[in-house]
Amino acid sequence: MYVTFGDYVRKKRLACRITLRAFSQALGYDPANYSRVERGMAPPPASEERLKAIASQLHIPLDSEDYREMRRLASLGRGEIPRAALSDAEVMAKLPVLFRTLEGDKVDDGMLDELYEALRRE
Repeated sequence: MYVTFGDYVRKKRLACRITLRAFSQALGYDPANYSRVERGMAPPPASEERLKAIASQLHIPLDSEDYREMRRLASLGRGEIPRAALSDAEVMAKLPVLFRTLEGDKVDDGMLDELYEALRRE
């Protein structure tokens, strides 16, 4: 499991044996600026076109779980709820439980388990 978008992309890039300079230049990024994305100092790209270009460079099929994970991490890295979660009525109905928990309110473990299962199916 990956923690951040930058961590995910860096590990995939290294597995493909692509240097940061070659990778960033192939995507049309300045290497120094792109390095900030991988280090978590700049937000992940927001455009679907940019994410698809990154996936292409990393040989990640667009219909794969790897691509869905990359998109989720990009959304989270920008401080957004992933689109797939926003379009799932069950997940959306359970998000208030998550937010109450994060704010320190006592929440029933069963409700958290239901939320986890709903998010896992995303």
